[in-house]
Amino acid sequence: MLLATLVGGVLAAACSSSPTASNGTGKAGGAAEQLAKVASVDAGEFVPSGEMKASRIEHSVVNLSDGRIMVIGGKDTGANHNSVIHGSAEIYEPATAQWDWTGDMSIERYALATGVLADGRVIAAGGRGILAHALPDVDIWDPATGIWTSVAPLNSALDEVSGVVLNDGRFLIPGGTNRDYGHVDSVEIYDPVSDVWTEVAPMSVKRGLHTVTVLKDGRVLVTGGGKLDGPYTKSAEIYDPPSDAWSPAGEMNVSRASHTATLLPDGRVLIVGGRGKRNNAEVYDPVANTWTRTPDLAEPRADHSAVSLSDGRVMVTGGVGNRSSVEIYDPLADTWTVVANMHDSRYRHVSARLDSGSVIVAGGNGVERLLSATELFAP
Repeated sequence: MLLATLVGGVLAAACSSSPTASNGTGKAGGAAEQLAKVASVDAGEFVPSGEMKASRIEHSVVNLSDGRIMVIGGKDTGANHNSVIHGSAEIYEPATAQWDWTGDMSIERYALATGVLADGRVIAAGGRGILAHALPDVDIWDPATGIWTSVAPLNSALDEVSGVVLNDGRFLIPGGTNRDYGHVDSVEIYDPVSDVWTEVAPMSVKRGLHTVTVLKDGRVLVTGGGKLDGPYTKSAEIYDPPSDAWSPAGEMNVSRASHTATLLPDGRVLIVGGRGKRNNAEVYDPVANTWTRTPDLAEPRADHSAVSLSDGRVMVTGGVGNRSSVEIYDPLADTWTVVANMHDSRYRHVSARLDSGSVIVAGGNGVERLLSATELFAP
């Protein structure tokens, strides 16, 4: 049930792959007890929804075109507290509430950029590997075979990257962290037809731990960025693919990094949290080119996850500080609502909305360990 409404790099010593990867095209078998739990989830409550095959943080998630969910890469804790970097990927089947292996990428990585291309294939680019530095490697996963294939690499090795699929089908990566652990202002676009990466106009600011969002008119909004311990930037800018040009998008009211950006149904963008104990949020209007603060959240959030609900609201979960709390923003009422806690506190996790409208939350840092646990929420 809904509760009160608020107004207002560790060197890796090992790598990981899936021991018995399937092709990812078949339907995973389910457990009757787990299915019963998922089928009986009440609105506004979280229920456990099975365990991934591996514990993961700093992994990526995509919605496949057939309604399934894929998690990709990430890292775990191995023997003697050394990091295990994953080259594996897993697929969640909503009909059975089960996770199953699919093919492995060509290289182990975390903090990578991913996206679903126009033909349903999945691209994974850059990231940090087992030698604790940025990678140029790029793979594409084919849902027809469940196999990853190496394609043309990035022109520069990058990690802590975010990527988006443009309206013309190309894949854009602005900024990120290079092998010297410095942020960059460079921008690359991948053409899946020609298998070529092209460097395009750079941003006005070097960025890492920033957000990248495709606006309704096809332009791309980039916000914030900074080092883990600061400083952080308020700056924002917009890229126009046809003209290959960047333009200022004003400044956010608050400097941010490790925050989230979510496109709202009316074309505005909700920005939430960030490092430095940010418990605030703001909305960008691309028509007016203005930033407007929302009421504050109940708790600070960074390295949290945000997902758009089917009714246009936005749900944010967890965050640094081992938070299990969850809040939902209503853009029509301009209110935040605290809802039921997750079963596990977590940050550096992922979330995705299923075709049913429910939201699945997967992995992350827990209180005592890295998590393989997932849970399901029905708004």
